[in-house]
Amino acid sequence: MKSNWFAVGIILLFIGVAIAPSINTSVVKASQDDDLVEVTTQACGIKGYGATTVKLTRQQYQNIEQYLVEFRARLNQTATREEAIPIFKEAIFELNKYGLLPKGLSVEQAQRLVTGGYYNARINRTFQRLYDTTDYLIKSNFLCLMTGAGSSMHMRGILPFIMTLLFTPKIGAFFGIMTFGGSGYNPADFIWESFPAIGWVDTYGLTGIKNWDGAFSGGCGGKRLTLTYYEFIGARGFTGLGVTTTWDNLDFFIGSALWVRLYSE
Repeated sequence: MKSNWFAVGIILLFIGVAIAPSINTSVVKASQDDDLVEVTTQACGIKGYGATTVKLTRQQYQNIEQYLVEFRARLNQTATREEAIPIFKEAIFELNKYGLLPKGLSVEQAQRLVTGGYYNARINRTFQRLYDTTDYLIKSNFLCLMTGAGSSMHMRGILPFIMTLLFTPKIGAFFGIMTFGGSGYNPADFIWESFPAIGWVDTYGLTGIKNWDGAFSGGCGGKRLTLTYYEFIGARGFTGLGVTTTWDNLDFFIGSALWVRLYSE
């Protein structure tokens, strides 16, 4: 029976790696003018909710930045996923105070989104079996809360349609991916050059608490965006929210993922 579960899980993982998801960047963009910061929010990994744009004062934006520092400090004091869940839920309340939830998405729905409340129970059982039997997968994290910030981190697309058919309840949720670092062709030197993500990522899941700081790259496969550029997938089955002030820097993201694997540089 154990071998059957293992085989099913491996097949599903290969499906996710082999079939490239469509590009569907879902972030929170911010552009600054003299007195205000304009912030547009979207969700990653769920459909049916429109984008929303709000203007914050610089003081309000600074308050959010300070809250995020305190947010990570509190997470660093936790020892289990269960202890981290209420901190993740509280962060949604904080974002909602400033109108930073996608249009039509309630606080309760956003909390379910970032804490994995839309996962099917079959996923939990499958990945638990894989975790128990495979050394390679022990070095990853599964069904985890996930948060972080930094450069060269992107929310991309959704998992293949077959995955949503197998695992997603009929509530409009579609799993996304996150990429960390990438590789591009340098025509001047006729070589491929890789670059890592820079920042931090914390996860709280089946394999405990795992953190990455500094430089790291995704280890869950690759996603080709053009003939000469691709990114390293570091999280599959991601659902959550993000905040960014430039296209290449996620100032903050919060959510949950089925599988996270990152390599420190």
